[in-house]
Amino acid sequence: MPSPPARYLPLLLVAVLLAGCQTIESKARQVSLDKVLHAYETAIRWSYIHQAYSLMRPEQLKEIEIPQGLENIKVTRYEVLEPAVSNPKSDTATQVAFVSYVEKDRQQEKRLTDYQLWEYDKNAKRWYLISDIPAFIVQPRMRVMPSGQ
Repeated sequence: MPSPPARYLPLLLVAVLLAGCQTIESKARQVSLDKVLHAYETAIRWSYIHQAYSLMRPEQLKEIEIPQGLENIKVTRYEVLEPAVSNPKSDTATQVAFVSYVEKDRQQEKRLTDYQLWEYDKNAKRWYLISDIPAFIVQPRMRVMPSGQ
């Protein structure tokens, strides 16, 4: 009859192997998150805002309308304020960035805070942006002439 410690050796080996697999999987998820965050930052930083929409879930993208006039936006600054924090229990990650941009036709600088929420799809093994892309375009308001003129 094996000694008590030897009896638990197979269980210990299985536990170590499972822990190693989880570490490899979490490392792969983090690398995937880093890549998608870099792709998003690059798209926004270089004013390729249309490309940022491709990082959203396809079903979510069908439900929104990409704003017109994004080619009129020139991003002048993108700074990560709060680096990505991943929550493995809920398969989500959050990041906060500061963005400065200019409307080219008006040469007016504007600023916004981009609160990003990302979700990991285990089947596709990739991250999707599930929060909205910042509203760079604000519809101009029509000026109404006062009555009597």
